Amino acid sequence: MSRYQKLFVLVIALAIAAGAVAYLKPLRKGLDIAGGIRVVMQADPKRGDDWPKTHQERVDKMESIRKTIAKRMAAVAEPKVTVAGEDRLVVELPGVKNPTKALNEIKKTASLEFFYLKDVQNVNNSMGKWKMDAPASKEDSYIFTGPNGEIIDSVKQPEEVMSKVVDRDRNKPLLTGKDLLPNAKANLNQQSQIVINIEFNDSGREIFKNFTRSHIDDYLAVFFDGKLLTAPKINEAIPSGSAEISGFSSLPEAKKTAEFLNAGALPIPLKVISKDQVEPTLGDETVHQVVFAGIIGLALVVLFMLLYYRLPGLIASIALCLYALFVIAAFKLIGATMSLAGIAALIISIGMAVDANILIFERLKEELRSGKTLRAAIDAGFNRAFTAIFDSNMCTAITCAILMWYGSPSVVSFATTLIIGVAISMFTAITVTRTILHLLVNAEWAQSPKLFGLGTSWMHHVTWNIVGKKAYFFILSGILIIPGLVVLSMYGLKPGIEFKSGTSVQATFNQRVQLDAVRSEVSKYSKESEIQLGSDGKVAFIKTLPLSESKEEAMRADLDQKFNMLNGKFDSVSSVEPTISKELTTNAFLAVLIASGAIILYLTGRFAISGIASGLKYGVCAVIALIHDAAFILGLFAILGKVLGWEVDSLFVTAVLTIIGFSVHDTIVVFDRIRENLRHRQRGESFEQLANRSILQTLSRSINTSFTVVLTLAMLIVFGGPLLRHFYVALLVGIIIGTYSSIFNATPLVIVWEYLASKSAAPKKKESEGKVLVEKPIESPIDVKPIAESSEAIDTTEVDSTGSNGSNGNGAARIKRKTAKKRRY
Repeated sequence: MSRYQKLFVLVIALAIAAGAVAYLKPLRKGLDIAGGIRVVMQADPKRGDDWPKTHQERVDKMESIRKTIAKRMAAVAEPKVTVAGEDRLVVELPGVKNPTKALNEIKKTASLEFFYLKDVQNVNNSMGKWKMDAPASKEDSYIFTGPNGEIIDSVKQPEEVMSKVVDRDRNKPLLTGKDLLPNAKANLNQQSQIVINIEFNDSGREIFKNFTRSHIDDYLAVFFDGKLLTAPKINEAIPSGSAEISGFSSLPEAKKTAEFLNAGALPIPLKVISKDQVEPTLGDETVHQVVFAGIIGLALVVLFMLLYYRLPGLIASIALCLYALFVIAAFKLIGATMSLAGIAALIISIGMAVDANILIFERLKEELRSGKTLRAAIDAGFNRAFTAIFDSNMCTAITCAILMWYGSPSVVSFATTLIIGVAISMFTAITVTRTILHLLVNAEWAQSPKLFGLGTSWMHHVTWNIVGKKAYFFILSGILIIPGLVVLSMYGLKPGIEFKSGTSVQATFNQRVQLDAVRSEVSKYSKESEIQLGSDGKVAFIKTLPLSESKEEAMRADLDQKFNMLNGKFDSVSSVEPTISKELTTNAFLAVLIASGAIILYLTGRFAISGIASGLKYGVCAVIALIHDAAFILGLFAILGKVLGWEVDSLFVTAVLTIIGFSVHDTIVVFDRIRENLRHRQRGESFEQLANRSILQTLSRSINTSFTVVLTLAMLIVFGGPLLRHFYVALLVGIIIGTYSSIFNATPLVIVWEYLASKSAAPKKKESEGKVLVEKPIESPIDVKPIAESSEAIDTTEVDSTGSNGSNGNGAARIKRKTAKKRRY
């Protein structure tokens, strides 16, 4: 069995396994298409001094709790957590199978506290009131004996340890969970004890260091949720800020504790005051519209691939189907939550997954035109396309990793699904497509050039001087971007209801109501609203923009008259904070900035053909093109917000992130061709000419990749319903502008950089007729040394216009030997 036959068997086995997972394992659906639970929780401080006195301090405290809960529940579901009033939280969880367990996870205080046992006897404190006997094994308790002979067991009487031995009313903890870094880890130490390794942050490290330095031989007790875990004696000063916590009965218990420590401690306990099952916020018809539009779009993509690439297009379509199957199976295995936007993003990602195939097939066609055999052309096409595919996907992976670090739960979910899609698309393009092509290579019917679309090309004979017209394209970019940036600076983006405070209303009706009917009535009093219905259809949870008392009363009367409200009044009315906080928005922005810096560093290393300075220009210019695209889409939506009232929401953030990733892909493909052509430069060719040739060689690929995505998005805009139309428009415009910047801005920027660097480095010559003549720099990847140092001949390879190493029809390169001539330096 050949190598490719073995790979084919592997692909079939993976497809069968993925099909089984996709069929047997249910997909976790979002609140909008599956419903879930809605829980209202209230702060329940155990001590008066735990609860702030002012309104703003209370709101800030609840915001801290909101972030902790959102972080905890991100692994279970994609939560939506909102602060309501000054002491309540509304938690919405999609598709939770065990609501009781989820609630317990939410409410758990996870308080870690370090107390100095100053009343316990030790070598420095023989007069201490309490004598402590440490446990003989991990199953035993700490036993405290009091001055009157009373005995307290730390396991059986944890509250008495806290109230009598620690005397919590008089003593505050030395350190708490807020003093820790979120990197707690459970494992076994060298003594085979179950421990959690913790590390304090800067403030906690300083407190810990000073305390251990001045309290040698004293006891420092560690309590988790009021339970004494361990009370070790301080043997020496610990300046590092690292420590071990022991006292756990099992490794799973320690791991769970570590998870809560990393998620943060709830500063205030919570109690549940209401719990409701909620219906989907979207009807089946809306979901069906999106799926139907996606099917039409993907069918058009398959049709295009068949017409343009013929046999390879058919194979790519098969690989595309496998990609969809593998992605769905992966999403089900990791428990990803699929909302309506997630379904749309999945459809779009399938349209984008042909990117690698198109790049490979364009290279395959080049190799076939140069005269290579089919088998050699397949190998050369895949090998030469691989660097561009790898570099572009690595930049996407870098961006995803940083977004997963900094982002909100929805952004983390987006980044996770994107990086999975990228990995699977590489596998299907590189492995599946290549395997099937090689299995067909010996078939006589597969040898026909017509089956590979060699005569089909948008730009095969185009000779545009794109970089020569760079000034015009820069001016066009300014015309496109500056008006939007002016409007953005003056008015900003129009935020959707997720970014705004508002009024939360709960209403109960005497009969079942329809979601659309309630939404229609509420829209008379608030242009924006979020409405959910309870599982029985008789309870409505309504969030609107802030309502005045008169509007609130008018809406109540209208709903009562229309739907016969129970008791004729609202069950509850409260103010709510934004679902998306300013901090999360700031973190998303910082994540993009850090990702941009990481992309610059990566591309600098990958494109350092003639040194770091050479690589830096590619990284910086790629990021400038990326910023160009983001600025355009932000400015456009600022204008649309001002003129048409278009608002931005969390989906808009997702759209911008998608656009950024797509823009980098296109740009790197052009840069990769420049890198390749620099290694096989044509005789007498300037860098500007080489760069222009590289753009033309990749033009068909850039257009085709964008075209497949545009087809999918256009169908979603036309047939996918109005709910996500702004999201689709943002993506469509962003994909188009990203393709434009990759072709007409990124490489011309490299030319400008190269010119400025050459101008500053080149020595000035004599003046002639008032003009300064500048020596043109040597633009060659070959390190040319003075003849005094070396007079060895240099091989120069001539390359034809296809960039195929100058093959003359049979794949052989034309090689000439050229002796270096003397020149003065």
